[in-house]
Amino acid sequence: MSGLRHPLPTDPPKGFPMTSRRLLIALIPLTLLAGCVTAPKAPLQVNVASVQRIEGAAMELRFNARLRVQNPNDAPVSYTGASVELKLLNGATIGTGVSSAGGSVPRLGDVFIDVPVTVSALGEVRRAIGLYGAADRKLDVSLKGRLSGPFTEALGFDWRGELAMPLPAGS
Repeated sequence: MSGLRHPLPTDPPKGFPMTSRRLLIALIPLTLLAGCVTAPKAPLQVNVASVQRIEGAAMELRFNARLRVQNPNDAPVSYTGASVELKLLNGATIGTGVSSAGGSVPRLGDVFIDVPVTVSALGEVRRAIGLYGAADRKLDVSLKGRLSGPFTEALGFDWRGELAMPLPAGS
């Protein structure tokens, strides 16, 4: 019995180390899982389809920003929400909005995401005083925002256009 030597657990394994094999086997599923949550190959395209007035409280204006999200990739892409800032062209923020609505953009397809935007009526009145006598009553604005999701970075977008101002009550 004294001639037989039993390897101790601290003895190094012979050939390809068993710990390397176990590590390799453990990393394969993790690598596949990581591929599911990385950014799409081609970036999603986010465009503002429309900005329309919706009902709001007495001291605020509310708009619905409808975003069209297009996926040029061959696999669906999930998103978890969106946020926007309504700005005057001079850079002053006059309204904000968020949506926690999530979903999935189908492969080679598109979806609409609605984001309600709130504008303080008092702040808006101060900025729109110059429009009171204007015939078309439109305000040049930009809508900046981002789409959030499990991809590594948020997708930003910037839209510029005109926003029709509501007529004062009694006009």
